[in-house]
Amino acid sequence: MRYSNHFMKFLYILIYQLIPRLSFFVFLGITALVINCFGSRQVVEKKPDSHIKPIVIPPQYLKPIVGRVEWVEFPNWKLKLRARVDTGAKSCSIHAVNIEKITENGEEFVVFETFVDEKPVKLKSRFVKEAKVSSTSGISEKRIMIREVMKMGKIKEDVIINLNDRTNLNYPILIGRNFLMGKFLVDVSLSHALGD
Repeated sequence: MRYSNHFMKFLYILIYQLIPRLSFFVFLGITALVINCFGSRQVVEKKPDSHIKPIVIPPQYLKPIVGRVEWVEFPNWKLKLRARVDTGAKSCSIHAVNIEKITENGEEFVVFETFVDEKPVKLKSRFVKEAKVSSTSGISEKRIMIREVMKMGKIKEDVIINLNDRTNLNYPILIGRNFLMGKFLVDVSLSHALGD
C-alpha cells in the first residue's frame, strides 16, 4: 500500500515534532491540576441553593399524637382517668351505673356513679338526649347522652358523652371520633403519648 507524500509528511511531523511537545504540555496540565486540587487547600463557602425551598407542613397535619390509652381530665368533676382511644367508636362513653335524671331550676341533669380507683364517685352533668347507640358487638341500645368539658393533653372541649355500664371493660372511658376528629393523630403502638 502506497501513501501519498503529504500523508507521510504529516505523519513525520506528528511523530517527531508534535507528540514530544504534546506530552510536555500534557505533563504541565496534569501537574497544574494536581497542584490546584491538592496543593493549596481553600475553604469554599457553599452558598445555599436558591431553587431549593423548605418543606412547609400544612397546619392540618400538625396535630398531637395520641396512643391507644391516654389520660383525660374532667375539670368540672375534678377527675383524671385513663381512657381507651377508639377511632372505631363514633362517640365517647363513660362508665355509669345508678343513672338518674333530675330537674333543677327547669334544667335537666343526670346523676350517676362511676368508679375511680375502684371507689364509687357520684357525678352530675347536663342531660342532652337519649339516643340509640350501637355497641362493638353490633347490638343497638338506648343510652343517655350528657355534655361535659373534657381535656386530653392541651386540648379542652365541650363534648357529648354517652353513659354505659363498662364494668367488664378495662377502662372507664372510651374516647371516640366526636372528640378525636380533626384534633389528634392516633398511633396505636403508643400508650400515654401525651404524658402522665
